[in-house]
Amino acid sequence: MSSSGRKRKQQLKPRQDEHRSPVKRRSVDIKTEPLDGYPALADYDLSTADIKPDLTELQLQQAVEQQVAPSVSRSELDHQESDSDEDGYSELNYQAADVFCQDEPDYYDPDWSSQQAGSRLLFQFPTPSHQTGLKFAKRFQGPIHYFNHMLGDRSRFFNLLAANCNQRGGDGASGSLHATAEEMETFVALSLLMSDLKLERLSDYWSTNMFYGFVGFTGKMPLERYQQLLHHFNFDPEHPVKSKNKPKDFPLLNFINERMAELYVCGQQLVLNEPITLWKGRFSYQEDLPSKFRTNSLLLHMLTEQSGLVVKLLPEIVRQEDAQAWVRNSRQLVEHRTELALKLMQDHHGGRTVYVSKFYGSYGLAHELAKRSTYCTGLLDRNRYGNSKALVHQRLDSNSISTSYAKSLMMAKWRRRAKSFYFFSSDCLAIYAKELSMQKTNARPKLIQELDWQLRPGNESRQHLIHYQPACQEIPAAKKVGIFLLNILVYNAYLLYLANSQNPRGGHLKSYSEYRVVIIKSLLKEEVISEPMTVSPHKADAQEKVKDKAVAEAKLKAVRHEPVLIQQNGKPARKNCRHCHKGGMLQFSKFMCNSCPDKPGLCQEPCFRLWHEQLKK
Repeated sequence: MSSSGRKRKQQLKPRQDEHRSPVKRRSVDIKTEPLDGYPALADYDLSTADIKPDLTELQLQQAVEQQVAPSVSRSELDHQESDSDEDGYSELNYQAADVFCQDEPDYYDPDWSSQQAGSRLLFQFPTPSHQTGLKFAKRFQGPIHYFNHMLGDRSRFFNLLAANCNQRGGDGASGSLHATAEEMETFVALSLLMSDLKLERLSDYWSTNMFYGFVGFTGKMPLERYQQLLHHFNFDPEHPVKSKNKPKDFPLLNFINERMAELYVCGQQLVLNEPITLWKGRFSYQEDLPSKFRTNSLLLHMLTEQSGLVVKLLPEIVRQEDAQAWVRNSRQLVEHRTELALKLMQDHHGGRTVYVSKFYGSYGLAHELAKRSTYCTGLLDRNRYGNSKALVHQRLDSNSISTSYAKSLMMAKWRRRAKSFYFFSSDCLAIYAKELSMQKTNARPKLIQELDWQLRPGNESRQHLIHYQPACQEIPAAKKVGIFLLNILVYNAYLLYLANSQNPRGGHLKSYSEYRVVIIKSLLKEEVISEPMTVSPHKADAQEKVKDKAVAEAKLKAVRHEPVLIQQNGKPARKNCRHCHKGGMLQFSKFMCNSCPDKPGLCQEPCFRLWHEQLKK
């Protein structure tokens, strides 16, 4: 290559700065010199000169000037910013500095040894197994019963919701809102339905275009009225929150915690899984987001059971001054997350076992819970403060295990193939230690199997909470939190329905989507047309016998269309769905309408409803 070509290549190379992010270059001094000092510009009138500064230096200057954050005027959740919103940096910007502390024993960083030094912890769970679960409720009830049981008194709940909206709406210049309890039931039903139907704009839900596949929002409530109720949507209890342990800005969350404490007794095993984060208008699990610090993000910490039932909620708004508590491998992080876990476990001590995810797991948490007679078992981050450094740096062969001990706590490292897993336990230490030493070569340790059963199914079941959330970006963040809490309330009612109901004859328990349809229809005062659990093979014969009876009163009654199972020669059969066939799609269904003249085959949902709505027109 010639010298001219090499010079040209060097000119085209980008600038090699230590940090190209303008926010990270806080110590950069931008060179500002008077233009009169340049001899080439001495003959020009600099007051009228159109001189464009270097674009890169201008961007750096604007970035430095914008370091002072503006005052939050509306809501902290509407002003979210991460440490890497500029150009993709995900690590925290902390300068290297020496850190000094007092030479005192650190209970969160113990001395680890290869031999067990402490005795086995023995905590007794005082509550018998038959006394755990739902209190003061009849078993084997319908789906709506458990939803009303979660609300306490349904009419009182919606009357209080309407009164709070009217109180907030009366403060404005437009006068009183005049919201009623029935109107608030419709508002809650439409908000739940918006979590099922994902549309970009709020006006799309009130569109009459059949392309979306549904109609009915306009007939239930006008768009302007829904926006008014959404703007003033608020739930304040009759008695204001006076306890320091309860967040004042989340009254609906406090209501859910109080209702779960009143009507449910937790079992011996609890789960602290990954928290849910509200970031940029969407709820996601913390482990699914890139590892970065997010200012004004909302974290919902949840204490659940293995089934996913939310026992207690704890909100946390991450502010800029909390950045030190998010530094990886720091004592501040262990202290902060241990404090959060202890708040969640405040009323659930005494012989219980809590399984924690990698987000909360640390020796400090197990140490504090052991003081409160609670076992702790969970996963560990490799660089978590308090880990055994010798165990972390120890090289293991495939399918091998190594353990370290600090008093009554065991930390283990297990290498399956290429990856290594770190976990700890203070429960049944002697049994697990003996089993780990006798483990087969190709088998997983029993403690790993227990963690997988406690944490993984919880993630799978909690996907319902992530899926059913409002997708419209026009809804403010504070209102999205309220709608999301309503979805949690419905989800808890569904899990109580699964745990306390009985399979009907010839049917099955409802899925979560079917359960939501029942709740939404009950709020909208609509009759549930199709109930999968009440369909019987002998229903068609019973209706034929009724038709043969010449009763005058029966003729006066309106014909009720209900789906029945199709049978041919005494065996179950299928028919092509008439509504799907009309749209050019061949779809077979095992249900038909026995009240229609030609007994058409129809899919149970939504073709059965749409077919009869067209017949009414």
